[in-house]
Amino acid sequence: MDPYKEASEKPSKSNQIKRTLREFYKLDTPIQFETRLPELDTDNFSLEEYVKEAEHNDPEKLLKLENTLIKVEIRNLESEKKVLIYDNYRKLLSIADIIQRMKNGAESVKPIIDMLEPTLEHIGTLSESLNHSPAEEETKN
Repeated sequence: MDPYKEASEKPSKSNQIKRTLREFYKLDTPIQFETRLPELDTDNFSLEEYVKEAEHNDPEKLLKLENTLIKVEIRNLESEKKVLIYDNYRKLLSIADIIQRMKNGAESVKPIIDMLEPTLEHIGTLSESLNHSPAEEETKN
């Protein structure tokens, strides 16, 4: 069973990129953004049960377990941060390519615009002279 496979048959491009990066960094499980509430913050917290459990368990063992869980969560968050950084970097490169293509396209059209500019100015001058000619004839009459 592939944990990265979405419900749809064709995963999106961003999911493919994330999966590729996770495979590259050899992350075994997909990263989840679930943060557990500490046991003390849950609605059904019972102080008596917590104290009894703490008395029966070795406090050092509990601290080591909690330390391990925190390290795992930190590692998962750092891995997801790397994925997001690479994804944003890929988007930045894509935008830079688009801007470069637009700039090159504008530069290739510039000679044509420069060639048409005198013609357009001439057309504007003719248009103004035609607009003023009938008005001048009416004022003379």
